Amino acid sequence: MAFTTAPLRALGIVLVTTRALAATPPAAPTPRALVFAQNPVRTPVPSEQELPLPPSGRRLAHPWIEALSCVVPEAHPLPPEDARFPPERVCSLQSTARPDARGLFATPPRQDVDGSSPDAFAEASLFFHAAATLNYFRSLGWERPWPDEKPPLRLVADVRMPSRDGKVLLPWGDALFVPAAEGDARAHDTIWFGRGPGVNLAYDGDTIAHEVTHALLEPFLPRSAWRLDTFGADGSPGAIDEGLADYFAAAISGDPFLGEYAVRAAEPWRSRNIHTLARCPEALVGQRHTDALLLSSALWALREPASPSQRGALDRAVLTTLQTFQPASELSLERFLEALVTRLTREAPELARSAQETFSRRGLLPACPRVLELEPGQSLGGSAGAFVAPGGRSLRMKGLAPGLLQFHTRVPPGTTAVSLRFRSGAPRPPPGQELTPFHPVVLARRHRPLQWRHDGPQSHSDADITTVPLPGVSRSARIETEGASDVFLQLANAGELDGWYDHLSLEFESGPPAPAAPPEPAPRLPSSFWGWMGGAGAGLGAWLWRRRRRSPSA
Repeated sequence: MAFTTAPLRALGIVLVTTRALAATPPAAPTPRALVFAQNPVRTPVPSEQELPLPPSGRRLAHPWIEALSCVVPEAHPLPPEDARFPPERVCSLQSTARPDARGLFATPPRQDVDGSSPDAFAEASLFFHAAATLNYFRSLGWERPWPDEKPPLRLVADVRMPSRDGKVLLPWGDALFVPAAEGDARAHDTIWFGRGPGVNLAYDGDTIAHEVTHALLEPFLPRSAWRLDTFGADGSPGAIDEGLADYFAAAISGDPFLGEYAVRAAEPWRSRNIHTLARCPEALVGQRHTDALLLSSALWALREPASPSQRGALDRAVLTTLQTFQPASELSLERFLEALVTRLTREAPELARSAQETFSRRGLLPACPRVLELEPGQSLGGSAGAFVAPGGRSLRMKGLAPGLLQFHTRVPPGTTAVSLRFRSGAPRPPPGQELTPFHPVVLARRHRPLQWRHDGPQSHSDADITTVPLPGVSRSARIETEGASDVFLQLANAGELDGWYDHLSLEFESGPPAPAAPPEPAPRLPSSFWGWMGGAGAGLGAWLWRRRRRSPSA
């Protein structure tokens, strides 16, 4: 407020008084973190990024997620042999990342990624990329990823695993989502991120987005990665789980190439380019990460040329199709894609026709007939090197476990038998577990594909022939054709554990053509002919007896 007096005004002086105001408190710094914006290969220089979700207090925690490190005390006793999960049996979960006065989690990436000290940069990376993934799904209309009463998802960095003898901790170049035990409302879902030679998976935005998507979609997926149908064993549930995790991770980053950093410490399948043409059944092998390309590449082919608004509509349709599919136990690739096309017809008709054409061109609709052609002189293996033969434990059944694929061959006239050769093997069984190993069984049906009938915990096929190849890496089975022009083969598994097979090849055996029936009674044949026929009849009877003996019991 200003005022003047006459004498002062005459001198041209004005007195001004002001009221003291309370000081405005400085604004709280925006939480930020030093991270690789995508991964150390694609964005090799760490940069400061605003955290998509505000952390609580001075640690990287939010009601939905929290980032921790697996810290191993120096004197911590190791667990019994092969006690590989949960890893907290060999470490304590600690929050080590702290912000500076500017609100920045500024710890730089550790150069010795194989060291044993906590890695605060890894925690910041986990929180940033996980929060970005949650925000992406929120943009699709999924506002709250978990119920309020559910504990936050734990993201744990620097995980190492005990050796099989339980004496040392070894690098573990993998990441794994482990849901909480059913019935324990206080337990946390957890994603474990390991460190391999020269690689820390907690630095990789693709891997983090992939695993967080697993955690988000887990309530809507079947409990088993396999299902059973009339063709045998179907790996659709596992392929959908991995395919959607890959698809959404690529949608978040805008890049279809996943895992170029993570692959340096892991199996080649960890690096996947979903910008590819994968057709069914040629791309099927029974390995969920490989089979996932059927779904992820088809969705990406639909998404890539679309406008930004169409991409958002497609992503929302994919998400809501899974969330509303019932019952989850009936989920398969063709049923999921049929439901997606139906939803797109209602919500984004400009995409529906392209979706139908894309899925049909890739052999996914109207259905994938899991039958591969096998020709003589051909050596057939899976697109990833080998085919998986699921065992009874994976299929949650007893008795003979059906195979994923059938193999069809056209039999030339005059062929008396078909010989199938293949290589096979199995991983080492877990120590201390009494489980029967992979035991291949060759099934054959003449004229048409094998059909399976599933009765509770057991399954039965309508195979004409069931034969057990002799043990060994290289195996063979001989199938009598009995004049059939088509033969369908499948490798089933009589063991509880999974196995693999590859290098399938065929050979045809030919005999002299049967003489045409004479128009008149044939002349008397020599007695030696009857002796030969008697031997052939005895051989046929013995073969039929063996066949009955080999047929699977009901």
